[in-house]
Amino acid sequence: MDLAAVLLIASTLLVIALVLLTIALMRLRGATRELEQALAEQSGSHDRAALLLAVAEAVNSSLALGEVLNVALTQAGRLIGAVAGAMYLVTPGKAEMRRQADYNLTHNAKGAGRKLDEEPLRSVISAGRPTVVPLDSMNAPGLDGGGHPSHVLVVPVQRATHLMGAFELYLQGTREFPEDQIDLLLGVAAQAAMAISHAQLFQAQEENALTDELTKLPNRRHLAQRFLEEMQRARRHHKSMAFLMIDIDHFKVVNDTYGHLQGDAVLAELAKILISGKRESDVAARYGGEEFGVILHETNEVGAMTLAERIRSKVEAASFPGGLKLTISIGVAATDDEALFTGLLEKADQALYAAKQAGRNAVRAADMKGVHSAQRE
Repeated sequence: MDLAAVLLIASTLLVIALVLLTIALMRLRGATRELEQALAEQSGSHDRAALLLAVAEAVNSSLALGEVLNVALTQAGRLIGAVAGAMYLVTPGKAEMRRQADYNLTHNAKGAGRKLDEEPLRSVISAGRPTVVPLDSMNAPGLDGGGHPSHVLVVPVQRATHLMGAFELYLQGTREFPEDQIDLLLGVAAQAAMAISHAQLFQAQEENALTDELTKLPNRRHLAQRFLEEMQRARRHHKSMAFLMIDIDHFKVVNDTYGHLQGDAVLAELAKILISGKRESDVAARYGGEEFGVILHETNEVGAMTLAERIRSKVEAASFPGGLKLTISIGVAATDDEALFTGLLEKADQALYAAKQAGRNAVRAADMKGVHSAQRE
């Protein structure tokens, strides 16, 4: 074999080797890119898991429903850079949602309620996925910094198949959200749904512990808490406060003659009269047995006597279950002297005794001035 042939064979083998090496290098680079992509995806999954864990810890850090809603809403808004947000909860027994939390919206912003059977909510609920919806200035809520958002991302909040509410995350301009960001939002919504369920259960238990089962009014324990709150507020703002102690006249006769079931019906009916007769800011509660108490917000003696007389008249004119006609006696205590606030319940009870002694079906006021003079002496 001559030298030219040897060189040709060697050159051919070298070219083949270079081709094989090039192919091997290309495969190695491809494998490296796949590994880098896999590591990036794993890192992204880790970051998403860490973020969801942080959200879960934040959302579940409280059993107070209002705090849970605010934390969940702000976390969801932060994920997408929303300019404002609102949280809606389904109203039990109604095909509607009401706004329960918001941020960066004007006071009394439009859209406090949402109908479940109206668009776009109906489509969003049906799809079970976050959806961007355009807004017009006539229906868009006002932003705290001025103007209105142009779009809203509606995120359903569900637990299993049960709809609990929705986030509305407001945007300036339309946007496309990548699938991983949508998945994150759904994860936040799932955490929110669980936290809301726990908070609602806790709230119901708290309300049961502070509510009289028969009349559905606050019980004596709740009354004491509210009285302390009102007393602190009256002291802080230098306002007057008053208390009514109410007792059904001859209630024992009702129980003895008609039975305790009839007596319970009378108590429940009186509770309704008290609710309708008091002001919205006042607190009516069952004090115990046939006695009820009413805390009157920022009320002097004249106002308290007027309200007490109105309640007494409503009861006298009412027909109770079984066609019974009943009356009540009321003791009134009112003062703007914060040193006497703690004695209001006792003085109202003494005034109630005076109303009973006066023949019942009467309203009597405690002599708070006499108490004031005696304490100063």
